[in-house]
Amino acid sequence: MKFEITSTGYLHIPAEEAMRFRTGTAIALIRGEELWIMPVSHPGAGGLLLKLRNSRGDRSMLVEEFLPEGVPPGERSAVWDDQLGALRIPLFCSSTSA
Repeated sequence: MKFEITSTGYLHIPAEEAMRFRTGTAIALIRGEELWIMPVSHPGAGGLLLKLRNSRGDRSMLVEEFLPEGVPPGERSAVWDDQLGALRIPLFCSSTSA
């Protein structure tokens, strides 16, 4: 699944993956060279807001404050880790279209 980190520090999440975040909020963690996005189980528990981007259901969330310096904007291939309950997004490897 393709995700994008924008030059303004937003993470764009496709609708298919955004469905994992039922409360519309998530937490963001940096683990090694990955950004982990984990759903919050209860709306009152806080977290970052997943904003609705379009009628298709794509979402975006501001992750700029979590990103280490030097993370380039661009598309990434990310995976859902069932064991960790986290969306794992590489920070430093941007994909390019062939």
